[in-house]
Amino acid sequence: MLIRMTSFMLTSLLLLGACLPAKPLEDLAIINTRGVDIAEDSSDQIETTIIAYQFDAESQEITTTLSGLGHTIKGAREDANAEAGFSLSPGQIRLELYGKEVAQKGILQYLSSAVRDARVSETMLIAIANTSAKEILTKGQDELSLNIGQYLHNLIEKEIEEDSFPDIYLHEFTHLEADIGYDPVAPIIDLVENKPKISGIALFKGDKYVDEVSLLEGYLVNLMQKTTRSTPLEISVPIKPFLPYIDKNRGKADNDDDDLYINVNIEKGKSKTKLKDFKNLHFDTTINLKLNLLETSDLLSVENEHVADLLEKEIANEFTKQYTNLLAKLQEAGTDPFGLGAIYRAKKMDSSLTDEEWREKFPDAIVDFHVNVKLTNYGGIQ
Repeated sequence: MLIRMTSFMLTSLLLLGACLPAKPLEDLAIINTRGVDIAEDSSDQIETTIIAYQFDAESQEITTTLSGLGHTIKGAREDANAEAGFSLSPGQIRLELYGKEVAQKGILQYLSSAVRDARVSETMLIAIANTSAKEILTKGQDELSLNIGQYLHNLIEKEIEEDSFPDIYLHEFTHLEADIGYDPVAPIIDLVENKPKISGIALFKGDKYVDEVSLLEGYLVNLMQKTTRSTPLEISVPIKPFLPYIDKNRGKADNDDDDLYINVNIEKGKSKTKLKDFKNLHFDTTINLKLNLLETSDLLSVENEHVADLLEKEIANEFTKQYTNLLAKLQEAGTDPFGLGAIYRAKKMDSSLTDEEWREKFPDAIVDFHVNVKLTNYGGIQ
């Protein structure tokens, strides 16, 4: 019986294997990163820039860069395939980079193509180029000795792991884009001396890129969405309250109008938002931060409890100010990555809310921010 069962399984595997199209590894190039731009000479076409791994024993390079034109992602890939001596496989795309112009027009059609392709992973990252995706990928590849796609992937993944900004994987982005009362964000990639760098956070209104905020503000958005842990951050507070505790001989402050820059590690950040007045769209948000003080721009003595309390108070004031300013910026842009609309919808009797209804209401929303800061570790002299 066991022999007959084994024979049946082996025969099934052989038959199934015969059904699959066989391609030698040397004839394949695995797409690692794909850039999407509006074609320069045709506004109704897109141009893709493809960074792929090739497995050609006769080639000294394992990374190849190709480009193609088409009215669809697949059409552009097939056009790029026509100039290659191998087949392009999208099965390992780890990053899709959208040029600024195409992102402003909307990226849902390209995301839908990726979602429908079973070979594309849901953990594919999404990013926005400050110029064109082609410029970032080609110039960046020329400057770096390693694969530009892998470099960008590692750069973004590191920031996500540190909770510096929200997750922007394919499944998370498409989920938020479709969710009423929530808008997604994505990192912006720019070139600094031809080397790629995360320069800010793109704000989306639905699937359209409408504005950008700083990396610090990107963290503030993330803190509204989830509990954060071990996030490095640099903030500034007014230096005037700390002048009595700064070493005058070794400090750099010239006058009491200067700022004191503080480098911290946010061991844990947590927020909770409630809708306290449904009719008047009045929200209440409490934010609790546990910080490890690492460094200050001026030599500050933090030996006594009074200075620590003063630091906690000024940092809390700074975060409150940052949140107030950020909310005003989001309301002006008409985008809600805080998810206030989702909270409002949950409190409605029938839980029904259209995107248009919330877009109209959101600019009138009021949020009271209450920030509590606790320094968990600090030395005698920072």
